Amino acid sequence: MTANKEEFVKRNVMQTAVLLVLVFSLLLAGCGSSGNGTPVVVSSQPVTVAPGVTLTTAAFNSSVVSQVSAVLATNPANASDLMKFLTYFGDIVTHGTYDIELHRMQYLSKRADGTTVTLSGLVILPRTAAGTVPAVPILMYQHATEPYRPNSPSQFLVPGRNPLDYPEVVFAAAMATTGYAVAMPDYEGMGDNTDVQPFVHAASLAGQVVDMLRATRDALAGKVGFFSSPCTWNGKLFLMGYSEGAFVTLATTRELQLNHAGEFTVTAAAPLSGPHDLSGTMRSVILANTTFKAPYFLPFVLTSYYSVYHDPKLSPTYTMIAPYQTTLPPLFNGNFTGETISMAMGMRFNPVQLIVPKSILTQQFIADLQSTTSAISGYLQENDTYRGWAPAMPVRMLHNPADDLVPYANSQVAFNAFSSAGAKQRVSLVQSTDTVNLSSSTVPTVHAAAALPELHDAWNWIFTSF
Repeated sequence: MTANKEEFVKRNVMQTAVLLVLVFSLLLAGCGSSGNGTPVVVSSQPVTVAPGVTLTTAAFNSSVVSQVSAVLATNPANASDLMKFLTYFGDIVTHGTYDIELHRMQYLSKRADGTTVTLSGLVILPRTAAGTVPAVPILMYQHATEPYRPNSPSQFLVPGRNPLDYPEVVFAAAMATTGYAVAMPDYEGMGDNTDVQPFVHAASLAGQVVDMLRATRDALAGKVGFFSSPCTWNGKLFLMGYSEGAFVTLATTRELQLNHAGEFTVTAAAPLSGPHDLSGTMRSVILANTTFKAPYFLPFVLTSYYSVYHDPKLSPTYTMIAPYQTTLPPLFNGNFTGETISMAMGMRFNPVQLIVPKSILTQQFIADLQSTTSAISGYLQENDTYRGWAPAMPVRMLHNPADDLVPYANSQVAFNAFSSAGAKQRVSLVQSTDTVNLSSSTVPTVHAAAALPELHDAWNWIFTSF
């Protein structure tokens, strides 16, 4: 629920991603092709796994270190942040003992109305140089907010795409080298699908992640036709995500525990800086009379919920004043970035001119938001990810107390609810105070800068504890 690709996955790591261009240019140019992805119908659902590309651990390690060292040799102004990057990102990569394969996957799932939909995602699978088949955990990695379809994880493998636009895939690839079969759902409305995104709609997103989990499980079990997986599943299951990805992570963990316990057991989950308290903390953000650095999140929520609930009181004409009621909804068709949408709301990046998000709202809808008994307040409460359960598995939430986009109170409210429900011994809330500010944006944020330390620490917790 932040700036374009949560800023973290776009401008925040531009300089860092440059360091990886050589690595992934080599990868996409043909470091290797597994050539074993024939579309078929499997036993549990129709799944396709496209032919993939491979990357060796040695190439990944040496290229990252040499590229970072070359940048540091120029004495850049952000040298201290680059050193932090080496500490955090480098720690993951240097623990890598596997080569990896990257494959685009398609699978069937359900929309909010129950109709069937074909969705896509990216799987990154560990493989050994010797050709043995290791048994590894599955790590479901839920990506951050992204309204721009070409930046979906699976689109990383489209010829001609720039690795700079996919730093989350870079991080996921690093984690995969340490022995995890990483699956990255695109979400409905992204990747190969052109529906309206069900942004922060917990039930839709959780169900769709579960379906990609099933597809990944089947692929690793050899149930996808002629696809020969380089690894098998050892039964351990982890979930991780940052910002909206954290929201989806916690919603999916709840869905798995409450409705799929006979099929899957979650080993642990790491939701990082997520908007878990939509009806409280985030509703207050919407109603605040203060400027915000990523205002596009507000019409994103409204467009999503109107497509899901079909409530006239969520329609653009009811919720937004002119001209925004006609100019903003078409921008959520997957062809525009969050930055572009924020600018359409009146925000400027050069020179910087921030806006109050609710300035686009009608007075009648503001009144609805102020009422805790209104329909919109009910929809937000329905999508709070901490309600209706107490985690039965270890859950570690990380969040920076100074977060300026997704307030820390989101995680505090969730932690308090879980503690009151009897899960305090299994759920922890860690204050992540470090930042790595590599942003070239004219509107930098703590939320963006907190991403890299939290992703590293979540991986380290999983890697060393389970």
